Amino acid sequence: MELVTDLVMGKKPKAPKDPAELRRRAEQRLKELRPETVQARGDADTRRLVHEMQVHQIELEMQNKELEKARDELEAGMVRYSNLFDFAPVGYVTLDGQGTIREANLTAASLLAIERSRLVTQPLSNRVAATDRPAFDEFLQRVFASDAKEFCEINLLSEGNPPVAVRMEAVLAASGRECLAAMTDITGRKRAEEDRLILSKLQSTGILAGGIAHDFNNLLTVILLNLELAGMLIPPGERLAEILARAKQATLASRGLTQQLITFSSGGSANRRVISLSGVIRESARAALGASRVECDFALAGDLWPAEVDEGQIAQVIRNLVLNAREAMPDGGKVSVRAENVVGGLGENPPLPPGDHVRVTIGDEGIGIGREVQSKIFDPYFSTKQRGVQKGMGLGLTICHSIIQSHGGSISVASELGAGTVIQFHLPASRNLPEREQSSGPALPGKPGRILVMDDEEAVRGAVGMLIERMGHEVELVADGREALDSYRRAKNQGNSFDVVLMDLTVRGGMGGQEAMQALLEMDPDAKAIVMSGYADNPVVLDPERHGFKGVLAKPFNIVELKKVIDRVMSPGSDDQR
Repeated sequence: MELVTDLVMGKKPKAPKDPAELRRRAEQRLKELRPETVQARGDADTRRLVHEMQVHQIELEMQNKELEKARDELEAGMVRYSNLFDFAPVGYVTLDGQGTIREANLTAASLLAIERSRLVTQPLSNRVAATDRPAFDEFLQRVFASDAKEFCEINLLSEGNPPVAVRMEAVLAASGRECLAAMTDITGRKRAEEDRLILSKLQSTGILAGGIAHDFNNLLTVILLNLELAGMLIPPGERLAEILARAKQATLASRGLTQQLITFSSGGSANRRVISLSGVIRESARAALGASRVECDFALAGDLWPAEVDEGQIAQVIRNLVLNAREAMPDGGKVSVRAENVVGGLGENPPLPPGDHVRVTIGDEGIGIGREVQSKIFDPYFSTKQRGVQKGMGLGLTICHSIIQSHGGSISVASELGAGTVIQFHLPASRNLPEREQSSGPALPGKPGRILVMDDEEAVRGAVGMLIERMGHEVELVADGREALDSYRRAKNQGNSFDVVLMDLTVRGGMGGQEAMQALLEMDPDAKAIVMSGYADNPVVLDPERHGFKGVLAKPFNIVELKKVIDRVMSPGSDDQR
């Protein structure tokens, strides 16, 4: 009766949710009306009543359609919101005051490598690295104490994966009982910052290390050449000759240390060529293991792409990494050495630029490295080795990092205490074919000549001069480039020119070899000179011909290397043999 009464009185009825229910109720009420009551109202009233009912029925139908449309739009909007929420590139979580996760999108679950159903209702602090929990707790307190947006940077523990560095931004919800937080993966940015920091540390000590390497190479040159001179004065077979030979061998082996210092100081300007890495990897790994009880398991792709690298530097990287693996297993074990082709830009971890790369992975079964120090292992002088009174110098991994970075590659570590360590590095692959090794024919027999030697170290030029004299040449010794130019000009004017000039590249407080060479060529375009230097990574040493020199002697050098380069430069047609 309520509906009919309302219609009669001209009031709009309240719209029920279901129009069919409205019709059923209206028909039931009409049946309850007495026929005489309807007749009493007259035909006009009946028609008006029916008309009003029809009008309101149409209105209700229209309202119902609008409600259905609004409901469909709302559901579609909820689907769109849900998709945006779940598949956003940023992880979203809703946290209560205790840091318990109330809601999480799929990206947040993916960052932590855990199903969303297992993530919700857990405290987020359980997923925060132990070292970052105090900072996270302080961050959460700030969020619930302020209406402003707060942020922090923490490391989250991802199941089965290395920790993920995230920037977390949060703001308090209107209810005041929850906060809405967004987590952005900044692992790549953090890694880049760490790489820049390491490079900055390398550069800050580069001048010192480079200077040490130069001075050390000069000293080694003096020691080596004098050992060889002493050996020439002793009849073969004597006990002293054997002792000198061992000392000479140790001196030659120490050249590797100076090369490490050079690499440490500046990354070592690489003398690169396209090679196949398989041979370098095998030989270097076996050399590092030596006669130890550690076995090596190789898995090198048969179609491994070539790379344009400095073979010596990459060999140094392999040796350092395998040696570290060997030392992590003092009781023996197995080192896994793998090399494969990968394509960057397809979700590689660590991220790689687009293009072809060669990935080398070296893993051990050793004691592992704690997560709290993994970010420091590439720092200069940092070491986890401790064996009695001996301790690692902390340069091996730093040098590896420097070499790989200078080759346009990347290097990363993954390790667990008690579970071993895996180190990976990537190098850009080359589309060119590996260069063939060119055999150099035997040096032509030497002939007597006049040789000018310039070096600011008296001991160096004295030892070099004595060896050259024993080769049968006439020698003149000078201390710097200006003296060398004066001697050369004087000899030329007297018609007694020098056949070859040996010049030290760096002269303290005087004219060095590079500047002197330019002046020498102006004086005599046919002058032949050999550059000597303890800086093996100097551009002049790496490409002597470009700077006017006919040959190079990287200190420390021995008598065989000295004779070979002098004979080659003095031989007829030497300009065509470069």
